[in-house]
Amino acid sequence: PGGGYGLTEDKTSSPKRPSASAKHGGRLKLEQEYKILGILGIGGMAEVYKAEQTSLSRMVAIKKLKPALSSNPEMMERFFREAQSAANLQHENIVQIYQMGRSDTDHYMVMEYVEGKDLKSILKTAGRVNWQLAGLIARGIALGLHFAHQRGFIHRDIKPGNIMLSFRGEVKIMDFGIVRRIDSELTQTGAFLGTPSYMSPEQLKGLGVTPRSDLFALGVLLYELLAGEKPFRADNEQALILKISTEKEKNVRKYNSEISRRLARIVKRLLKKNPEQRFADAEELALALEKLLGKNAVAAGDLMIAEYLRTVDGLSEADRTKKADQLDSEPVQMEPKAKTRKLQLKTKTGSKKSERSIIGNEWQERGLESSWMVKTVILMAAVLLLILIGYLVNLHPWILSALKNILTGAF
Repeated sequence: PGGGYGLTEDKTSSPKRPSASAKHGGRLKLEQEYKILGILGIGGMAEVYKAEQTSLSRMVAIKKLKPALSSNPEMMERFFREAQSAANLQHENIVQIYQMGRSDTDHYMVMEYVEGKDLKSILKTAGRVNWQLAGLIARGIALGLHFAHQRGFIHRDIKPGNIMLSFRGEVKIMDFGIVRRIDSELTQTGAFLGTPSYMSPEQLKGLGVTPRSDLFALGVLLYELLAGEKPFRADNEQALILKISTEKEKNVRKYNSEISRRLARIVKRLLKKNPEQRFADAEELALALEKLLGKNAVAAGDLMIAEYLRTVDGLSEADRTKKADQLDSEPVQMEPKAKTRKLQLKTKTGSKKSERSIIGNEWQERGLESSWMVKTVILMAAVLLLILIGYLVNLHPWILSALKNILTGAF
């Protein structure tokens, strides 16, 4: 809990127990150099393990293709492409590939172990992100993409699940499994590989991808970090494709007015339907974000991200502890059915009131109640004062005359 290399497929989940391939003296059937320490996750095509490379005494992540897919040419090609692509992209914002190999029926790659969390799990825990942190994260992704684009590679699947934040404040791009070379030719089916919610209009239409397609995906990700939700949502894939291709997203500042207008304009430019209207390249985007954030924020970026990640990790632990405490405090005796229902409704109402005092802008509801009470008291006092003044004026005209003399003397 709280760290590790995360799988990038959408259906990633932490298994209840390791697969049979991990039950051989704590080792996979790989080279004896790697000692398996635990399983980090299982996705649609691979299992990822935390391991120790004994010869170098360092932690690594081992991604192993599922045996059932070893005979699938398309999956094998994607698996090898990921290793070959990432191995040629040595950059601080890209997860590094150390080795690729085969042992018996196992096809695997050894990669950099990033101790941290992926953005997908962070968004689930913390919701939207402070605009400065979001800008710093987007800048790190842009730098990694610029490096890849310069070497002729397009990622094609930028999304929160493929971005890791380390406890040292690093931003890392993962999963180059559907990467393609800029000068390669793809079939219509191949061009559609990716996650629809983050795909560019041209990619969804099968018109081919360019480096600016990655920038659109980064725009969707940045929007989600700032707003807490995606710019385009629909009940089914067909409706989603139509929205991305034709509809204009809401201004991100409608979700959070603290977002600067300059940052909102950056997001808007990234999400342009026409690729030519987006940033020229990822480097231009990174420079725009640096100018917006300022030199001090950029210089302290790693520290800010690391501190934020520790806070999120603490929130996750606090949530788990809170749930455990609630389970421990459940009453043992059963109440009659009717009474139990009333008690549940009362408890539910009480929990909502307590949440309002903590969560987001909802605490303003309590502030509004207090404000109305104060206004009512002031109004009542004013009415009583007017009644008193009327009584004094009617019964004692000389009081009014005295007040006029005093005011005349004062002014």
